[in-house]
Amino acid sequence: MRYRVFLYPGQGSQMLGMGMSVKDTYPEAAAVFDRASELAGYDMAELCSSGPIEKLSRTLYTQPAMFTVEAAITDVLKAKGMEPDAVAGHSLGEFTAWYAAGVYSFEDGFRLVSERGRLMDGADPEGTGTMAAVIGLDSGVVRDVCSSIEGRVVIANYNSPLQQVISGEKTAVEKAVAALLEKRAKRIVPLNVSGAFHSPLMEKARELMAEMISEMLLSDARIPVFANINASPVTCADDVRSCMVLQFTSSVRWVETIEAIVSEGQRRGAVIELYEVGPGNVLAGLVKRIADEVIVRSVSDVLDIEEVA
Repeated sequence: MRYRVFLYPGQGSQMLGMGMSVKDTYPEAAAVFDRASELAGYDMAELCSSGPIEKLSRTLYTQPAMFTVEAAITDVLKAKGMEPDAVAGHSLGEFTAWYAAGVYSFEDGFRLVSERGRLMDGADPEGTGTMAAVIGLDSGVVRDVCSSIEGRVVIANYNSPLQQVISGEKTAVEKAVAALLEKRAKRIVPLNVSGAFHSPLMEKARELMAEMISEMLLSDARIPVFANINASPVTCADDVRSCMVLQFTSSVRWVETIEAIVSEGQRRGAVIELYEVGPGNVLAGLVKRIADEVIVRSVSDVLDIEEVA
């Protein structure tokens, strides 16, 4: 028995050329790109293939582009008969997970993700917030440091046992960075972002997003989606709606998510197979640091698809 789970990467995994070989090879993927272009009002394939990378990396464009690429690969895998037993996504990637689970159509998901990107892109016009990756410390140490700092700074992402991302007010993040270096953090990398994502500074954007989500018609998920906010499997449409809204200001609990997925696979007595569906292999690397005994494959191009499906 196999327990197959699709994982969807988030912002930061984008790259020029992503999804192009898939679009050019499979009609299902080409149709997704065509629909995305109609909805966006610009050529999505041109953006993904030629950028420029500065444009592709801007939140406003990154989010719909990533959603398009991930949805296109998902549709191809499903057309080939490769259905997941569950799904999960990292931050932005969770919105593709909802799509893969049948919560909404591609069109509704694209509109939602585009609005999410717009709100996050403009959430901090004065540049008061920032983020930084912390490498080499236990999350408990990082959490204690953040709670001791005057000002607002929290752990935004629990990416692996020894990698977290902190997010908050610039001055508070700077103080936290200094304190974490004193705690012998191996490395701290400032992130080039347009705001303090997954922190209380996203409250206004969360409220605006909640209005849109409240008006959407959502279906119960056909398969469990392991949600960022609590690392628990979600299927009920009302719970999905709540997770989408709360994700804005909540931590991405990726370590717990992978542990929960592995635990479910073990409970079933199954061989656990994880597939990172989308550009790059960031999530595959994180999985190996969390559960190195698990099979994990990256699926980003035609060769990958033909090998796994």
